[in-house]
Amino acid sequence: MQWRPLVLTVSLFFGLRAGDGIRISVNEWSTLNPLLTSLDPDAEVVDLVFDRLVTLDAKGNFIPELLESWTILDGGREVVLKLRPGLTWQDGRPIEAEDVVFTWRALRLPQVRAIADTVSGVASLDSLVAEGPLTVRIRLKRPRGTLLSDLYNFIPVPRHLYQVGARPAESPVNFLPVGSGPYRVVAKATTKRVVLERWMGYRGPHPGLAPSFVLLSPSEEEVTVSAFQWERLHFSAVDPLRYYLVRKGAQGAGLVRAMSAPQAAISAYFLNCNPRRSLLGDPALREVIYELLPWWHLARARKFIPSRLATSFWTPESWAHDPEPRPFPQVNVAIRMLEAAGWKRGPNGIRQDAKGRSLTLVAYERPSLSKPSEGALLVYQAAQVGIQIDLRTLPMPTVMEKAAKHEGDLWVFGWTMSLDPDMDSPLFTRDGYQTGANVSSYLNPDVDRLFDEGRHTLDPEARKKIYRRISEIIFLDKPIIPIAYNQTRVLSHMRLQGVGFNLLGQNYGFWPGRRGWTLTP
Repeated sequence: MQWRPLVLTVSLFFGLRAGDGIRISVNEWSTLNPLLTSLDPDAEVVDLVFDRLVTLDAKGNFIPELLESWTILDGGREVVLKLRPGLTWQDGRPIEAEDVVFTWRALRLPQVRAIADTVSGVASLDSLVAEGPLTVRIRLKRPRGTLLSDLYNFIPVPRHLYQVGARPAESPVNFLPVGSGPYRVVAKATTKRVVLERWMGYRGPHPGLAPSFVLLSPSEEEVTVSAFQWERLHFSAVDPLRYYLVRKGAQGAGLVRAMSAPQAAISAYFLNCNPRRSLLGDPALREVIYELLPWWHLARARKFIPSRLATSFWTPESWAHDPEPRPFPQVNVAIRMLEAAGWKRGPNGIRQDAKGRSLTLVAYERPSLSKPSEGALLVYQAAQVGIQIDLRTLPMPTVMEKAAKHEGDLWVFGWTMSLDPDMDSPLFTRDGYQTGANVSSYLNPDVDRLFDEGRHTLDPEARKKIYRRISEIIFLDKPIIPIAYNQTRVLSHMRLQGVGFNLLGQNYGFWPGRRGWTLTP
């Protein structure tokens, strides 16, 4: 399709007025149940429907939301939480301390952890007890350096509606949520479309300004300049090329603005480290995959679109980021490693070892806004050295399901970092292996020990050293190979006001976030 600059005309906005509903394109989500959220898009929708115990301001400071206060006692071994009085669920029932305790217990259930592993967060707190209708006491065997981050990631649900059965993924409440936030779902939502209206009964501290939101997956509304022209969309992530063309004024002039921010997220190759399930169980072959990293493509793209080559697992926005430079990947090194390990090219050009095994891998990738995709670039690089990769593109929830079941040799997708690096521990620990969150089947006792040590260390500088040591081990063992630190690139309609990003590069999950968005006349 050929794009041409658009000229804004007076008739474009004829009949429209301030207060119109805001329409957002969001990648397909899996649930609206805070107990089961596992994808970034899940959080985008849930954030408008539910309040957290604490949230962030735009500068990254923790501020109360459902809580009125929190008090730390006994050197960090006890914490008293006070809920705000007068708050209710969207069905009119009061929000009580027992709801908080119920949510904590539900997050610890095996059938919940199998879907959304939160063992490193609030679910792993030692004890929560309700003391009256609005007071919760947390007791800890050891102080936690992660406490406020744990509370941020804790979204209570009403105990009278969210009882967890044997198959929580099939519960009707997953798409008919009763929340605590300023917006409620109209009718039944799906994984591709949800309509939210402002809840007039909201009594919390962070209301919404827009009267309504419609969230759509790209399969429901293709992200095009035409969709913005006719206001089928007001906001969407966008591929790098279209972002560049809009930023340069070649498309959408006077209609949309291109916005970007560094995001605390990576695109990465997740490798199967289980030698019984994958050839990549061999650390030497994982090293070969690293040497095939298509950094040259990213470096070339930087001339036109800002990108950041990844050097460690935690991003520059994280206090755990390791700025130590890593050696650049080299295809020649990959060839030498393959030859030294006895992988010789066969008659068809694909390498084989002395056992007659072909060096053929299966990779799963989510649909990508970038062309060529990171998976396609790796396929090209691998073919140059005699490795065949069967790349299969599937919807993101399906890719995650494949990864959780350890089906395939590698998976290509993005990972959004948490406020505290401890929240990412299920990717690498034995606990995460048992629940499926450790998609790489990676086991290293030193990493388990270091994550546990970091979780219970209070001194910030000591914690930083611990997580940087973890980053070094991850780089050496390569269960995950970061490709690039992501950029948030979006198109925003000229009528949409209040769009901003927090320190993590997100436009949701903080105050005011999307709750402060409005449409001008």
